[in-house]
Amino acid sequence: MYNIGTITTTANSNKVTGTNTKWKDNNSLVSSEQVILIQNGATIYINSIASIQSNTEITLSFPVPASVSNAPYQILTTMVNSVSDAANKIVAMNVANVQFSDILNRWATESGTITVTLPDGTTQQLRTAKEMDKLLDGKFDKAGGVVKGNINAEGGLVIAIKDNTFVQLKATDAGKPALLSSPDNKKFNTHNLQNKSGTVMHIGDCGFGGLGEQLDLPDWNSINALIAENKSRIYISRSSNELNAIKAYAPSFLMQIGNTWVNISINHINGRMTVSTGYNDFKTITTVYSTANTTKDSNGNLKAASPIVKVFADHIETNDESEGVEMERLGIGHYLIKGVVGFNADGAWGINNGFVIPQDHNGRNMVLIDYKVRPDGDIEVFVFHQQNADMPERFQNKRIKYIDKDGNPVYYENYELCDVPESRWIDMRVEMPVNSIYNLKQAEAERLAKEAAEKQAEEDAKKAELEAEQAEREAVQTGEQ
Repeated sequence: MYNIGTITTTANSNKVTGTNTKWKDNNSLVSSEQVILIQNGATIYINSIASIQSNTEITLSFPVPASVSNAPYQILTTMVNSVSDAANKIVAMNVANVQFSDILNRWATESGTITVTLPDGTTQQLRTAKEMDKLLDGKFDKAGGVVKGNINAEGGLVIAIKDNTFVQLKATDAGKPALLSSPDNKKFNTHNLQNKSGTVMHIGDCGFGGLGEQLDLPDWNSINALIAENKSRIYISRSSNELNAIKAYAPSFLMQIGNTWVNISINHINGRMTVSTGYNDFKTITTVYSTANTTKDSNGNLKAASPIVKVFADHIETNDESEGVEMERLGIGHYLIKGVVGFNADGAWGINNGFVIPQDHNGRNMVLIDYKVRPDGDIEVFVFHQQNADMPERFQNKRIKYIDKDGNPVYYENYELCDVPESRWIDMRVEMPVNSIYNLKQAEAERLAKEAAEKQAEEDAKKAELEAEQAEREAVQTGEQ
């Protein structure tokens, strides 16, 4: 049976073309008068071969009733287990043996690299015996030896091996030398070398490229001592300082040139960034505002955050720090914000600390707000329509309440309870309980960071101890020699 490639037919035509087929050059002996099966979906067309024009064209005995494109097919070259089947297989083996014999003869007698055709029709490039001998002449002995004079590796690669550990010196195509190493001959690590003279930095120097240094910086005296070393570095502090310039266990980056310095500390829990700068005895601390500590209120203004709850007419939206807060709609313009402990206590939003009200295009409030903080900390919010009646009529905030039976609009009265205007919201800055989802996540993150820092400190101490012991042993051995 022969079924290599696919075929394409034309309806009512007995011409067939093949893709990736070899109907003339094959060891399965495709020939005229053999049966061919063509698959068209669930239908099988049975036909026979009238003639073979080439590897990709045959003529059938009867026209094909339908067009097929790149369809599977089968040519029954013999009947299974028949005499002709055995004969075909013997012929195929003999043809292959002749081809392999010819390839072997060429390999043994010719020179250079030859192109050979295998029984399956594919071609391969093959180095002859003479070519391999030529390539081996003058090569180093695997057993080793002494090389006198310089070694010129024109291929750009020198390899040193011991106990399955590999170190390579490689000159890349871009002209940049590199060291490659592998501890197990499986994965090779590349270490690019700079195209200039200078001391090579080791992993961990100044905290760069490694795990960073772990320091204790509880106050400004300790920070000043760090700055006095005049060395840029990446580090973490195992303690916060009194001005919170450096968050405990947060990655920090200290840059120094002369008597000026900049320290960037990024809180690993909420992404908030603090920048400390200074020169000589002067220093200042600034907070970088970003999506981590600001929110865009309903009027498009950036405000300090967080936690923030956005109150819409029929739902609320929370951010990371207010996750878990819920709203209950008690009636028109009457909402209960649950799962909070009143408004945020830091006063960043001014009097009562709590609301940003949506405004119209003239900067006038569209609604008025009243509230009541319940004993359990939940907040009742009351929303009233603000018509701005003190302004000319064309500038007043007239809001349709409903359309009466005659098709006339009925407007909200001034100070009437109403829902939050459609597509707008009221911003609330709230205080979250200590067991809120965010606070629990933050506490867990701080615990994990502390454990990781303590574990790394133990590993560093153990590594230093082992290195000291190794250095002592090497010193003793050197003395004995």
